[in-house]
Amino acid sequence: MKDKQSQIWGSHLKNLPDEQNVLFCAGRDVQELPMADELLLPYDIWTNRAHCIMLERQGLVPKASLAKILTGLSQLEKLVETGEFSLDPAKEDVHINVEAFVTEKQGADAGGRMHIGRSRNDQSACDMRLYLRSVGLNLFDSVKNLADSLLTQAEEHTESVMPGFTHYQPAMVTTWGHWLCAYVQGLCRDLERLSFSISQINRNPLGAAAAFGTSWPIDRKLTTELLAFAKVDSNTLDCIVSRWENEAQLAHAGAMLMNHLSIVSQDLIFLSHPYSGLLQLDDNYVTGSSIMPQKKNPDFAEVIKSKASLAHGFLSSLLGIQKGSLSGYNRDTQVTKYLIMDLIRECEAAPVILRGVFESLSINTEKMKKQCETGFMNSVDIADHLARTLELPFRECYHLLSRAVKLSEPDTKITNSALQKTLAEFGHPTEIVEDLELFHDPRKLIDQRQHQGSPSPEQTSLQIAELSGQLKSLSAPLEDLQKHILEKHESCRNYAV
Repeated sequence: MKDKQSQIWGSHLKNLPDEQNVLFCAGRDVQELPMADELLLPYDIWTNRAHCIMLERQGLVPKASLAKILTGLSQLEKLVETGEFSLDPAKEDVHINVEAFVTEKQGADAGGRMHIGRSRNDQSACDMRLYLRSVGLNLFDSVKNLADSLLTQAEEHTESVMPGFTHYQPAMVTTWGHWLCAYVQGLCRDLERLSFSISQINRNPLGAAAAFGTSWPIDRKLTTELLAFAKVDSNTLDCIVSRWENEAQLAHAGAMLMNHLSIVSQDLIFLSHPYSGLLQLDDNYVTGSSIMPQKKNPDFAEVIKSKASLAHGFLSSLLGIQKGSLSGYNRDTQVTKYLIMDLIRECEAAPVILRGVFESLSINTEKMKKQCETGFMNSVDIADHLARTLELPFRECYHLLSRAVKLSEPDTKITNSALQKTLAEFGHPTEIVEDLELFHDPRKLIDQRQHQGSPSPEQTSLQIAELSGQLKSLSAPLEDLQKHILEKHESCRNYAV
């Protein structure tokens, strides 16, 4: 923000609040929604270019007409890029607005040929797939960048012991590095879902016409190439019937992602709470109060949690809209456009905000370690050791440790005297207590856990390497796709008649 007076709060903060975070938290309170078809303008221009180039190549449109059409589309594109073009609601949608513009600027002989062999049904389906592919790739990049950032932090904290929790209560010792790896493992599944969604979306519906094909000798493979789609979506009826499906596919990936980010957000709220104090949020990412001058609120985390619920609602609506419709085009599906656009608008900034939060986060490793020394968090490890050393059933050792915990209270860690007394009560040698000193050191405690996926520094480092490789393998094909899309877009844009 330009200065601290941009809000009534914040004069007590060390840093100016991050502008993107302020807008993210404010949401639609102060931001208006664009027309849905306004977002489709760049994609409709590309669809028109590809379709009309194909028509000319097939001998269905004269070269002179194509030249005028492409000129008109370029004129429109410049106005769109500078914000000087507005859709006319009287013309219903983006498709008729674009055709009307070209007709007005280049004449009816050119503009009137644009719709040969095409319906608004397949045109809209094509525009939406281009849009969904684009926002899906952008979301993939944001999630991947967040995951990379988390792994970088995890590398620095493979030995930073901290409490692990169940039911919000101290449970067992873990590390901050291991905790971060858990986030990344979940995000990798989100990236897999996004990648799969993009692969489903990246198929060409153009040429389906109203749903039942056309008598014009069109070349669907050519438009597939020009629009950088992976393949033709062959059956023309399915191209139109499935107009809700790609939206729902991406919405599912988005809703699952937001669930993961919601869990991350709740963790940040809990671990950064003053009564916990294990983490400290940077002043860039907190907000203040209109009445309480001291407040530093984790609004971003609360907003992410609420947006996860919104994503669930959008997905549920998308799944329900086409249910039970007759095969063919039904205008019910028009609403699916609004739902997926709203989901993207609400959720796309969440991984970006969280990346900034983590990269500016302060980790109180001393307090983390100190809290590991209380709450009887070594109980399970001691029970395991006794079961192995004394060759006893684990359940007996579990009850033995439960008794030792009771005898140790009100102390917050198991005392040697309590453990010796318990061993004697259970009829076991008490000398073994002398071997348990290492179990009172949280750092040495996690060294005992050396199986795959455990929090030991060695195993966490292996997880980091594995997850890093997974991120690279997931990203590589989509990086190639993005380059291919850019090349084909520029090829269409600069097509010489």
